[in-house]
Amino acid sequence: MPQNNYNKKNNNKRHPLTKIKRRARLIYLKIIRIDDPPGRIARGAAIGVLMGVLPTFGLGTLLSLGAAFVLKANKAAAVLGSFIVNPLTSPFFWTLSIFVGSFIMREDSRTILERLKTEGVLMGAERASLVYMVGNVLVSAVFTGAAYYLVKRAVIRHRKKKALKRLRRLETHGG
Repeated sequence: MPQNNYNKKNNNKRHPLTKIKRRARLIYLKIIRIDDPPGRIARGAAIGVLMGVLPTFGLGTLLSLGAAFVLKANKAAAVLGSFIVNPLTSPFFWTLSIFVGSFIMREDSRTILERLKTEGVLMGAERASLVYMVGNVLVSAVFTGAAYYLVKRAVIRHRKKKALKRLRRLETHGG
C-alpha cells in the first residue's frame, strides 16, 4: 500500500540527518537575526566555535559566554556558536585534530587511533594527547576564522535582503 505525502513528510522529519539539518538551520536563523552590529555578532559566533572545538570538557558554552563578555562580543551568538560541537560532531573534530596533529608532528595517525582503540582513551592518550592538541589548535583556528567570516557575511547579506524587501513593500504600497 503506497504511503501518502503526509506520512512521507513526517517520516523524513524524524530522520536523524533531517533533525540535524533543521537544528543547524534554526541556529543559523537565530544568529543572523540578532540585533547587533555584524562584526560583534560574528565575533561572538567565532568565540563560541573556538570554545566548542577546543577541548573544554563540557564548559564550552560557559567559557564562550565569559569570553564574549570580556571581548565585547554578542553573548547569544557565542552560546549558539558553541553548539557546533555536540555528540554527533565531536568524533569529526577529534578525528580531524588527530589527523592534522599527526601530519604536523610527522606521526602515523592510524597508529595513534589504533592505540586509542586498543589501550583505551586514558592509557592510549600518552602520545596521542600531544598530537591531538597540536592538531586541535590548528583546527580550532581554522574553524574560528571561518565562522567569523561566514557569520559576518551572512548577517550583512540577510540585512540587505531584508532592507530590499522593505523597500519593495514601501514602493508597491506607496509610502
